[in-house]
Order: sequence, then C-alpha cells, then structure tokens
Amino acid sequence: MTFLARVFVSAMALSGASDASAATFEQLAAQANRAREADKIPQAIQLYKEALQLKPAWPDGWWYLGTLFYDGDQYESGRKAFAEFVKLEAKAAPGWAFLGLCESETGDYAHALEHIRRGLEIGAGIEPATEQVFRFHEALLLTRTGLFDQASPRFMPFVRRGVHDPTLIAGIGLTSLNEPLLPKEIPAERRELIAAVGETVYLWMSADTTKTGPAFQALLDRYPTAPGVHYLYATYLLSFRPAEEALAELKRELELNPHSADARAMIALIAMRAGSESAALPIARQAVQDGPTCPMAQYAYGLLLASSGDLRQAIEHLETAERLDPANVEYHMGLAGAYSKAGRHEDARRERRTSIAIAKESDSRGPS
Repeated sequence: MTFLARVFVSAMALSGASDASAATFEQLAAQANRAREADKIPQAIQLYKEALQLKPAWPDGWWYLGTLFYDGDQYESGRKAFAEFVKLEAKAAPGWAFLGLCESETGDYAHALEHIRRGLEIGAGIEPATEQVFRFHEALLLTRTGLFDQASPRFMPFVRRGVHDPTLIAGIGLTSLNEPLLPKEIPAERRELIAAVGETVYLWMSADTTKTGPAFQALLDRYPTAPGVHYLYATYLLSFRPAEEALAELKRELELNPHSADARAMIALIAMRAGSESAALPIARQAVQDGPTCPMAQYAYGLLLASSGDLRQAIEHLETAERLDPANVEYHMGLAGAYSKAGRHEDARRERRTSIAIAKESDSRGPS
C-alpha cells in the first residue's frame, strides 16, 4: 500500500471513529432522558455521566445531573454538576441558585449566599414558586453569615402571605436575637427560646397589634435573663412609646449582655436625639469596639463624628454601615449628609438617589 493510500485509510478510520462517538453520545443522551422521565434515577445518573464523558460541554446533561443529585440529597455531587453547568451557561439564573442551595447543604455558606443572590439578580428563567424557595434560603443564609439587618426584611413577604411553619419561625427568631445559625443548627436547649422569640416577632411583623404587646410581655416573663430579649422589646417600644421606656430595657439588656453593640448603639442614638451628643459619643465609640460588624453601631458613631466635625472618620464609619447593610435608607441618608458637609456634593447626590430608589423598590413590593 502506498504512503498516500495509508494516509487515506487512516483518515477514513478516524472519521468513522468520530461518527461512532457522536452516535454513541446521542444514544446515551436519549437513554438518559428516557430513564429520568421514567424515574429510573440511578440509571439516569449513570447514563448522564457516561454521555458527559463523551461531551463535557453539554449543558443540559449537567443541569439534569445536578437536579437529580439535588433531589436525591447528594449535595456535593450536585454542587459539582451545577458548577459545570454555570461555566457553560453563565446567565442561567436557576443554575446559580441551585448551585447555592447545594453549597448551603455542604456548609459553604458564603458562596451559597453569593450564588443564590446572583441567580435572583439575573432572575430570568426562575419559576415564581421556585423563586420563593430561593428567597427563603437567602434570608436564612443572611442570618447564618451574620447579616441580620439584611435578613429581617427578607422574611417579611412570607409573613404577609400568611406562611407559618417551624423553619420560618426559627429563622425569624435567630435573626431577631442576632444568632448566626441555621434553624437545623439550633442547640436542643435553645429551641424553645428561639421559637418563642420567632412567634412574638412574627406577630409584630404581621401588624397584629392586639396580640403583639401581650406576646412580648409573656416573652419577658418567661425569659427575663435571656440575652437579646430586652433589646428586642426596646425596639418594639420605640415604635410607639416614649424613649425612656425603651431606654430602661436597653440598660437592662446591657446588664445581662455587656457587649451588646446594638443595645449600646441604640442608647447612643436616643441620647443624640435628645441633644446629649457629648454623652452619646463615647457610648457609640464603645458600641463600635464591641461590634465592628454591627451596622447600627457604625451608623451611630458616624453620625456623632459628623456632628462633632470629624468628617473624615465620620464618612469612614458611615460607609462601613452602608456596606454592612446596603438596603437601609437611613444609612444612605446619613452618608449623604456627611458627604455634603465635606463638600462632596456629587457623592451626596448619589446617596440621595440611592435612598429614593430603595424606598421606591420597597413601596413597589407592597404587601406581597
């Protein structure tokens, strides 16, 4: 056989092998889909794996493999499959969100929150019912990662729709007490307290005014020395009673929980609004030292520094508060005021525009 003939035969053989591989992939893919539709899950998983070995750039294969693993509680395998899927389909919102759910189950909470939020930001392709699952997990993960001020309003839509289940109640209770846990991580000896707090705040969030006050009083009677309970009651009192009553509860909180940054920051804000800024400044400073990641402490200290004329430090602390809780209108407005005093007028205008946008977005959601 001549050299050219040998080359020709080799080329034909390679072409035939390529066609056979392509045919094998199509067969495997079809078999995998039929097995999945017939609920033959182990068989479907194996067939998808074999098909993906032949064609790793098959997005549908990774998607179906990921969902099968997720539904079967095989979260680490699901995480790997969804990670491959989003590499191929970076704008697929459900892929990012399911990746986040798998990461949450494997304990990678920071990435879980990041990826669920990315999915929600993209939005397109997520069914409304599934979106609510993602948003609920977002609220739980915000609590788990210590972003309590961001977590609390995320529970509100579920309360307004009348959702009432133990996981929601536990999530609200954990957020209200600033405890960075998931409901499944609550120690057995604290479950009753967390549930009682959750039920009380649920009533408050649902605007059931006839039951909320008695519920808070019952909570205090039952758990008079539990850290966080008196601070929580103080925030409730501030919405309709004289500040002096709330102040007494905040002082009681500090007796029980001396390093409560939220309680100290609230005391500083009450003193500032009463005109006692010189007394409030060291209180706010201590609040920041006790809780450097507490947005209210950073906000209170920033406002007081701005009032005293220390605009450089004031802006630093107000920017920190905004970064910790970017959805809080007051933090943006406080920062706008400090920027304006410092002559940074464009920055001040940007913060005011952001405040208006947040307020409009909140109004547009309504009681959903």
